[in-house]
Amino acid sequence: MKRLSLLASAFGLVGAVGFATHAQAQVKLSGPPKIAFIYLGAISDGGWTGAQNRARLVLQKEFGVKIPYVENIPEQTEKVEQTIDLFVNRGYNVIIGGTYGYGDAFKAEAKAHPNVAFVNMAGVTTAPNLESPYPKTYQGWYLAGYAAGSVTKSKVIGMIEGFPIPTVLWDINAYAKGAADANPGTVAKVAFVNSWSDPVKEGQLANAMLEQGADVIATDMDSPAAIVQSEKAGKFSVGYENDMSAAAPKTIMTSIVFHWDKMLVPMIKALKAGTWTSAGASLYGMDDGMVAITEPVNHVTPAVQSKIDAMKAEMVAGKFEPFSGPIKAQDGSTKVEAGKVMTVDQLFGMNYLFSNVQGSIK
Repeated sequence: MKRLSLLASAFGLVGAVGFATHAQAQVKLSGPPKIAFIYLGAISDGGWTGAQNRARLVLQKEFGVKIPYVENIPEQTEKVEQTIDLFVNRGYNVIIGGTYGYGDAFKAEAKAHPNVAFVNMAGVTTAPNLESPYPKTYQGWYLAGYAAGSVTKSKVIGMIEGFPIPTVLWDINAYAKGAADANPGTVAKVAFVNSWSDPVKEGQLANAMLEQGADVIATDMDSPAAIVQSEKAGKFSVGYENDMSAAAPKTIMTSIVFHWDKMLVPMIKALKAGTWTSAGASLYGMDDGMVAITEPVNHVTPAVQSKIDAMKAEMVAGKFEPFSGPIKAQDGSTKVEAGKVMTVDQLFGMNYLFSNVQGSIK
C-alpha cells in the first residue's frame, strides 16, 4: 500500500512539495549501473512489496544481471542509511527503495553520494540524483468503479482502505465517481483499517459491507482478504497492486496493477547513456504504463468493456481526466467546478470524500 506519512498528509506537506516534474542536472554514475533494491516488507506479501519486486525481476531480465535486494527494512532513518551504505560500499550506484519513511535517509545519502542515483517509490524528498515517483492510481480506480457501477444491482458498492490520506482518498473517490458515472445513484461505502495490512480486520469489514447490501467489494490493501470474503458471498470484487484473481477466481472483475518497471527501465537506460535527470517528486499514469487494470474486465457486457477501453484510450491520450468537474464533497461543497479539472495540488491536498461516498475519515 502507499506509504505516505500521515503527519505529512495531515499538515499539507505532501501537497507542498508540488509533485511536479522539473528538470535537474544530469547524473553521472561512477561506473556502469549497478542496481540494488531495499524493501519495507517481504516480497511474498502479495501487495506493495510484491509489486515492487516484480519490477526488479523485469530489470534483471531486461539488463541480464542479478539484482540484489533486502527485505523488511523498517522506516528508521539510521537503519535505512546503514543499508544504503552497505550497498554503496560494495559498488552499487543505483539504489531503489519504496516507502515514504525512507525519504530522509535517501535524501541524506543522495547528498553524500552525488555519483549514485536514488529512487524512492512513494517518497516525496528529492535531489538532483533522487527521484520520488508515484502512480496515478485514481485512473485505474475510476475504470474499476465504472465496471462496478455497471454490475451492481443494489446500487451499493464498497471499498476497504488503509488510512485516510490523500493517495488513499483519491482511490475511493475515483472508484465512487466511476460507479456513479456508469450508474447514477450508486453509492460507495468505505471503511478504514488504520493499517496497511490486517487480513482479519479486512475480512470483517468486507463482511459488514456485504451484510449492508454491497454487492461489489474492492480492496485497496496489501492482502486479498476482503475479496476472498466477497467471493464466499457470491459477490463481485476488485483487487489492487497485483493481479489478485487467484484469490477470487470466480467473482473478481479486475485488479488495478502497478508496473514500476515502466519508469525504472527507461531510467536505467538513460543512466547507461549518461542522460538521466531526476524528475523530482513525479507522477506516472496509464500513458506511461505504470498503472493498468487487468483485462478483459470480467462480468461486464461487451458494451461496458468497449466504454472502458475508450475511456482508457482517452486517458492515455490525455483527453480524459477522471476528476473532471463538477465534483462535490460529502458536505455539499463544490471541489471542482464544471468544465474544470482537479489540479495536482488539489490531488495531494485531498482531505474529503465525494458526495456519493458513505463513511467518514474521522
